[in-house]
Amino acid sequence: MIIPAIAVSLAIIMVLWFTVTRSFLVPPKKGLPILMYHKVATTGADGLTIPAAELGQQFRYIREKGYHTLFFGEVAALLRAKQPLPARALVITFDDAYRSFHTHALPLLEKYNLKATVFVPVGHMGGTNAWDRGNDPVMPAEELGLIMKGGLVETGLHSFAHRNYREMSLQEMKEDLEKCATALTACNLPFARVLAYPYGGYPKKDAARLAQMKAMFRETGLDFALRIGNRINPLPLKEPYLVKRIDIKGTDSFATFRIKLSKGRKKLF
Repeated sequence: MIIPAIAVSLAIIMVLWFTVTRSFLVPPKKGLPILMYHKVATTGADGLTIPAAELGQQFRYIREKGYHTLFFGEVAALLRAKQPLPARALVITFDDAYRSFHTHALPLLEKYNLKATVFVPVGHMGGTNAWDRGNDPVMPAEELGLIMKGGLVETGLHSFAHRNYREMSLQEMKEDLEKCATALTACNLPFARVLAYPYGGYPKKDAARLAQMKAMFRETGLDFALRIGNRINPLPLKEPYLVKRIDIKGTDSFATFRIKLSKGRKKLF
């Protein structure tokens, strides 16, 4: 009787371990998942870079599971009209407008007929990711205009100089949004009224400045602002300027990706 008791104990421990580390017994979450990607490459992977082959596997899974990808403009219009989002609604986002999006991600979006939002660090268009002291090319305005012509890509704001909003004053935030809008309008580039906070940063611990920032966003007509958070967003969205995204890393296994897509994060805690 001792051996079966040990076996049962081990089984319980294993179930608890898988539940805590991989959300094994946690049911899929209802709401709006928003996936966050950065760079795409033919080889090599890290936290910000996903191999094109793995991205293709993920996109194929999204299509096979019947997810309905949306632009933020569509999400905003449905929420304003108090209309439900489609079943299995999903938003796919790519930060920093790297040229690798055009060369590697866009063909996969076209193959599986999926939509995506590209967040542009406007002051770095046509340059590189200087904020990381890197040399990865950022798409120029002409290229951004080109990739939107197929109807599967919209652009959003990722600040002007890729500065952390947590470290900016309210006036600096307002001027940053104005510079983005002025530059994109001058380039004849349409954009969604949505901001992805660089580094996911915002004045989280300063309640007064956070409230002022939200009020300023409303006044400027911003629909959404996105943090990270690694959660699926319950609907309706109660905090449109603290919308959560799920960080998809290039080092994630396919099993981890599936868990994140349905539950928001791999680990329970």
